[in-house]
Amino acid sequence: MADGTGLKGLIPPLAGADFLKNSPEAVPCIIRAGYKGKMTVNGQVYETEMAGIVKLSDFEITNIINYIHTAWGNDLPIVQLQQVREWLEPCEKAVKPF
Repeated sequence: MADGTGLKGLIPPLAGADFLKNSPEAVPCIIRAGYKGKMTVNGQVYETEMAGIVKLSDFEITNIINYIHTAWGNDLPIVQLQQVREWLEPCEKAVKPF
């Protein structure tokens, strides 16, 4: 897991994950509020619940995303704080952390 590959069948990978590229607006909400349900990453379906970290600031979430975007061979665009704040708005209104 330290190499971003996840845990086969349980935890989706971050290294080379198509989800990061295809659904960037969902990532800040997952970090803050967690995720429950099915998620498909690189053709594999995952259903493990992911706990959110409510106490993280928007700035910290931006830094985490930018780390993920550039770690483990990922070459995804850097996101800006304002962009993350915009992505978090609907999440803050609709999703209650669990």
